[in-house]
Amino acid sequence: MKIKHFVPGLATAGLVLALSAFAAPAMAQTGGVSGKVVDEKGNPAADVDVVLSNPDGITPVKLKTNSKGEFLSIGVRPADYQIKATKGPLSAVIARTHIGIGSPTEVPTMHLNKAGAASPTNADEASAIAKKQAELQAAVKSADAALAAGNVDEAIATYQKLATEVPKCTMCYLAIGRAQLKKNDPAAAEASFKQAIEADPTKPDGHSELASLYNQQKKFDDANKESAAAAQMMTASGSADPIAVFNQGVILWNQSKAAEAQVQFQKVTELDPKNAEAQYFLGMTLVNQGKLAEAKKPFETYMTLAPTGQYADQIKGLLQVIK
Repeated sequence: MKIKHFVPGLATAGLVLALSAFAAPAMAQTGGVSGKVVDEKGNPAADVDVVLSNPDGITPVKLKTNSKGEFLSIGVRPADYQIKATKGPLSAVIARTHIGIGSPTEVPTMHLNKAGAASPTNADEASAIAKKQAELQAAVKSADAALAAGNVDEAIATYQKLATEVPKCTMCYLAIGRAQLKKNDPAAAEASFKQAIEADPTKPDGHSELASLYNQQKKFDDANKESAAAAQMMTASGSADPIAVFNQGVILWNQSKAAEAQVQFQKVTELDPKNAEAQYFLGMTLVNQGKLAEAKKPFETYMTLAPTGQYADQIKGLLQVIK
């Protein structure tokens, strides 16, 4: 999903820059995981440590469940993971689950037990779940292949079929919406993204997609509303996604709300210190407010992170002025 930004006039004379459209990091480039942990009585288990580990050396993902026993992480590198939930002497383990590209993979409910205790999920049930997941992944792979080959209608039909078979299939409606955008049908895509929200109002993805769509259409008030909703959901789940926060900053920037955009880009630099674009836009929001001295640090950080990046020449010129 591409997000285009439209740059308002800058407050400081001589610093007006013509900025080209850029592609924000797309959620589809990574994956995610969501699930729920319950205690021995089947009640939601809060403040449970959940760790995703991978034998190939990928940095473990560490989460905590919220008050509803739910956990969510977005921006996870696609791979096979072991998921372990631990709270005191109780634990639960999913030996292997594959996290693919796109919307978060929803894993079976994890039941905390003492070491060696039997899980309510027996072998037959686990086998049935694994089989169903394999079938769904095969269907998704088929739809993705059709889309890559340019057979957009075939991909949409496959995802529509999945949406009738899988409860709360937000991923299906999101994929349909993205495919409809490829057909240059933003009205249909908007409806599909709204269906994704209706399918499961607790998931932020539909709001994020609507934010991107509205941003492209220059409906900045609507874009800001949807982006804020997505960011709030992620924060509530304990998974602050730097991509969502970055996009919210871009939307505020497009509305000429430099001070508010500054807050968002500052958050991104804290969540993802290696995000060079966030440093660039943080500096630009400060320049727009006439805070030239404060803009120097993020600009210098950008040059350290991306000395040959797309904004490097612009920043070199700005630093000469700031001096």
